[in-house]
Amino acid sequence: MNRTEKLWTGVAVVGAVAALATFTYDVYLTRPKVEDLRRDPGAALGVDRSSAAAPPFELAALDGSRVSLSQLSGKVVFVNFWATWCPPCRDEMPSMIQLGRQLESRHPGKFRMVAISVDDGWDAVKEYFAAPPFGGPPAGVTVALDTSAETARAYYCTARGFCPDIKFPETYIVDSKGKLVGYVVGPRDWAQPEAFEYLDRLIGS
Repeated sequence: MNRTEKLWTGVAVVGAVAALATFTYDVYLTRPKVEDLRRDPGAALGVDRSSAAAPPFELAALDGSRVSLSQLSGKVVFVNFWATWCPPCRDEMPSMIQLGRQLESRHPGKFRMVAISVDDGWDAVKEYFAAPPFGGPPAGVTVALDTSAETARAYYCTARGFCPDIKFPETYIVDSKGKLVGYVVGPRDWAQPEAFEYLDRLIGS
């Protein structure tokens, strides 16, 4: 290798090292830091922020009544869209319902969980909750039915400002003033402490 070739090889190496250092620094700046996640459990949970007014709804509930967002005014409302034919929805449901029970016990009258199914009818929903681990209609959650998926679409579009293809499950958090403050894309293990801490802080604020 002659002197010129050595010179250009050295330049290339220096450039590669500089590019790697820049990339590493950028990743360091943009990734969530441990201390930030501790301060903000919503970030650790993967909550996307929103600030829109929550779309109103009025739907049939599993117990034969009707549930509406207006009925829940003044409460923090956890709105989950799901279906019995959606395996991730089924997987997250037990931990989600347990979370609802814990929060209602800690904050009586200040929190409500609403699980809105987009199934074609009640039969599949009732069959799902009749089986273990539920053994009947679950406490700690209001189960509602949105056969047209119109309510689901309203929440999807409002949270994002545009209308994507709908996928399940998704969860939306409405504060006590009726504002949609966050949404969670996809399933979660709702037993993780960040889920309780995020909602507990919001309800108590």
